Amino acid sequence: MFRRTLRKIIPTYAILPLTLTGLMNLLAYQGAKLIQLFTGYADALDMTTAFDRATPFQPAWVLVYIGTFVFWIYQNTTVARESPRMAYRLAAADFVAKLICLVFFVVLPTTNVRPEVEGSGFIPFVMRFIYWVDTPTNLFPSIHCFVAWLGTRYIYECKSLRHRALTSVLCTIGTLLVFASTLFTKQHVLLDVLSGIAVAEIGWLVARFTKLPNVFERLNEKFMKTRLCSIL
Repeated sequence: MFRRTLRKIIPTYAILPLTLTGLMNLLAYQGAKLIQLFTGYADALDMTTAFDRATPFQPAWVLVYIGTFVFWIYQNTTVARESPRMAYRLAAADFVAKLICLVFFVVLPTTNVRPEVEGSGFIPFVMRFIYWVDTPTNLFPSIHCFVAWLGTRYIYECKSLRHRALTSVLCTIGTLLVFASTLFTKQHVLLDVLSGIAVAEIGWLVARFTKLPNVFERLNEKFMKTRLCSIL
């Protein structure tokens, strides 16, 4: 029963492509941190602009920031259900964009100065927790922003959605809220957001105009013949 329901959300052909997006997230973010243990982080660049300094710190936006992870899951599973080809294009675009992020995190490390979180309620507690687990590193480009934008980019191309126009509008609004949450929580600065959009577009273009999705298709064909896939 559970497996049947899960397959409706994530078709068998989408298991590997979606799993790879998660693994690439770990590689880009945690892999960069591992490399930084050896290369150091002393020369990190602060890209804070006058716009960022004028943007107020609003800890309540941390709820949107955390909710982004659920938003990603909805976007990626919706796109993957559209068709195998869309699943492969999403995986390819995500791979390219996160590889670019990894290079920037290592070659051009950035940081920012976070404000002191005041108060003792639930929101301040969550904000302090996020600051503790998510250090001000690996900021440029923003993975938070690029994944949200890339997912919405592909939502626009999903022709089988029952309420396609409404879903596209809501995902666009959701993506803009994600952008805002990164700025109001001081997790990122404006240049992180803009570069996140840029790498998402690069990934989309590579997946659209090259044969990279075919590589993911061939990998998936082999995976779907394995015992692991039959168990899942």
